Amino acid sequence: MKKFETFTEWTTSFANQGCFDHINAMTAFDEWLGWPSTEALQTLQPDELKNLNNKIIQFVPQSAEQDYSAVAYEEYIYETGKVPTREKSWHDIFGALSWCMFPQTKATINQLHYDDIKQFGTQQRSSLRNALTLFDECGVVLVTSNQTLLTALKQHQWQQAFVELRHLWHQASAEGVAVYQFGHANYEMLTKPYVGLTGKWLVIDASAEIAGLPLNVQYRLVDQKLAAALNSGVLNDNSNLYPLPLLGVPNWYDANEDFRFYNNTEYFRPKPNK
Repeated sequence: MKKFETFTEWTTSFANQGCFDHINAMTAFDEWLGWPSTEALQTLQPDELKNLNNKIIQFVPQSAEQDYSAVAYEEYIYETGKVPTREKSWHDIFGALSWCMFPQTKATINQLHYDDIKQFGTQQRSSLRNALTLFDECGVVLVTSNQTLLTALKQHQWQQAFVELRHLWHQASAEGVAVYQFGHANYEMLTKPYVGLTGKWLVIDASAEIAGLPLNVQYRLVDQKLAAALNSGVLNDNSNLYPLPLLGVPNWYDANEDFRFYNNTEYFRPKPNK
């Protein structure tokens, strides 16, 4: 498979897609004129952020010579509060924005990694750390109590979930589903969206009426609920993560306004028989 490559030059031409609506509204991302410095990223923090080791979160330059392993990266952030950020890196820019939009959850993920490393060592990544990494990179949060829609997604009943129940997506109601992009790798790959792009969804069982609140309030509440769920063990393994074809989410990708888009069974695959 060809390695994904995004833009090498600065552009926000992709940011008019619906999947960027929240990040545009929260950070005016679509109005940025060039690659942000770590100092500029720092100004996007809603307050002075701290990790769970009481260290102030600071985005710091990562030179080309520095190459952190996954273990060293998490330990460094926990012990110092400094988040290594590569120059002109879409991946790291969206990682920094994830800290700004989900500070409690990012701090919780970092501490869970750190504690697991200290308890079990570095020779083999645990089921917990595998699940945390997958969610950190590719996670999407669904806030809903609608079991019919969730069952359709779990069973890969994509026509039901995305077409028949389309009106419930982003609907601020007891039956609706509110959607929040979390994974920074998702954001990076959505700069050049391609059929096949798939995230992993995790549900917060709560009313989607939250979507009727101001967006910054929504994120604060979702962040609190998500951090609490992680602390309760929801990601001790991958069993609570389910595939989500990102380009199929209503309002996130223009081509899915034509419902024939969902007929591509190479992308919207049926649930495998076990």
